[in-house]
Amino acid sequence: MFLPVMRGTLSLPANRDPEVLERLHPNHMINMCSRLQSHFNTCATQVAAEQQQITNKIKEVDQEISSALAQLVQKQKLYTSYAETFSKVRVISQQLTRCNDILNQNIESMEYLNNLLEVEDRLEPFVWKTE
Repeated sequence: MFLPVMRGTLSLPANRDPEVLERLHPNHMINMCSRLQSHFNTCATQVAAEQQQITNKIKEVDQEISSALAQLVQKQKLYTSYAETFSKVRVISQQLTRCNDILNQNIESMEYLNNLLEVEDRLEPFVWKTE
């Protein structure tokens, strides 16, 4: 026997139509449920297809990101080697500046010592040329 969805309506003491149960046919409900099932199946198929497309797109983007990351890592290694080279150049430049300062101090000391000598014992003035 088929009963309506709202079962409580049949148990109410108010106006009962005794023929209501005779007029309800399960075929209509079965047809509606069948159509609903078909609709849900169609929707599920579309959602599954879209999910597969999204999954494929995510994989593509992931591969592109991995490739970009690998390139960035290579560039970082290259720039690290450049930074090390520049650091070495800076150290050498500082050492050369220090050597130049010491050389200038030595030249001043030589001139001072040379000036302490008598005129006939003095050496020719030291000339340092950098070109």
